[in-house]
Amino acid sequence: MRAWKIVLLLIGIGIVGAWVGYWVGDAAGWSTGAEFPWRIGGGDLAIGLSILFSFGSVMLGVWWFIARPLRHIRRLAATGSAAHATIRRAWRTGLYMAPASGTPQREIGFEVEVHPDGGQDYAATALGLLTEAQEAELKPGAEADVRYEPSHPSFVVVVGPVLAAAT
Repeated sequence: MRAWKIVLLLIGIGIVGAWVGYWVGDAAGWSTGAEFPWRIGGGDLAIGLSILFSFGSVMLGVWWFIARPLRHIRRLAATGSAAHATIRRAWRTGLYMAPASGTPQREIGFEVEVHPDGGQDYAATALGLLTEAQEAELKPGAEADVRYEPSHPSFVVVVGPVLAAAT
């Protein structure tokens, strides 16, 4: 998912979380002058709970839409079955990781044709965490090293360009 879509989704999640938190506080008797569902009143405890729910729901959204998929990409890149793929299309998702030590990486989306060893070729949508140099090499028509999950072949991760064999 594109980064701007995730940001809009997280804003919406935060607003809904704040609304739910306020009305939970109202149900607990912590608000004053409120009329469900839209007239918000006062009450420090209800407003505090609203802020807490908003923050918690956004953090849950960050985990669900960013951290969980990135963890899945890293796991699949480390343990998936190896194959080659032809890049059909590539785009930046907008997510960027700059680790304290190491080379910065971008999340890149791909449409690929996977060529598994001993299996039928198939089309898939894939993601990859790649450096700028790797990204420059992976243009449409290029070959890439990928990893996929044998039980779910549509789960594909691009790990980088095909390395030239040593001669």
